[in-house]
Amino acid sequence: MKYPFPKNTLYVPLILLFLIWATFGLQYLGLGKFNCYGVVPRHWIGLRGVVFAPLFHSGWQHILNNSIPLAVLSFFAVLFYQRLAYYVIIFGWILSGILVWFFGNLFPAGSLGCHIGASGVVYLLASFIFFGGIFKNSRNLIAVSLIVVFLYGGMVWGVIPEDLMPWLYQNSSGPISWESHLSGALVGLFFALLTRNHNLEIEKNAVQRNDEPDAREKWLWEKYKETLSDEERTALEEKYNELPKKEDEDPTNWYSTHTGKK
Repeated sequence: MKYPFPKNTLYVPLILLFLIWATFGLQYLGLGKFNCYGVVPRHWIGLRGVVFAPLFHSGWQHILNNSIPLAVLSFFAVLFYQRLAYYVIIFGWILSGILVWFFGNLFPAGSLGCHIGASGVVYLLASFIFFGGIFKNSRNLIAVSLIVVFLYGGMVWGVIPEDLMPWLYQNSSGPISWESHLSGALVGLFFALLTRNHNLEIEKNAVQRNDEPDAREKWLWEKYKETLSDEERTALEEKYNELPKKEDEDPTNWYSTHTGKK
């Protein structure tokens, strides 16, 4: 069966998954066993973690928890933003790491940490997709934003410091880098604001060409409507003039109440 979306929507998630799983394999061979390749806040050696931290994970549960949302969110990002998503991932990866290097482990004072894991990139993409849909006021992007909230709405608790709400982290197998989560979310919000007019120009050109939504947009829109109740679905279809025509209103019907009179 032919892949229904642009091929880069498949390539980017696979590349990201390959990078973190290949690094995870090298960890089992001893890479990073005696050295931290994560972000160590305010220490020069920790600057290498700005690049390498998202590739390293503490164990199977850690990498599995990050793999699925990383693949799903990078798919959506590339699907709607195409090449712009590359810049968001690359520069967001770096910028969120820099924020962790500056502001990580501020409390308690003097504490030292090695921040690893792709969760910062996950929060970056979730925040960028969610706020991007809201800022652009696009029907399709809002649908994606709501899907992100439905799938990953619980992620919002991950930006709260562990010391403030320790019960949120009681099921965790190890320390959670809430600083990486918060940094990724803030950077995603920043890029959503920075690019808020990007897709509006594309949609404007599409309207001028009288283009219809392509197959990927229609498919995603229908999937979103399937999550709604019958009343919500009907109201949404009525709002966007998607309700099917009644038989007596069909102009192609040979039997109609609108036939001419003698």
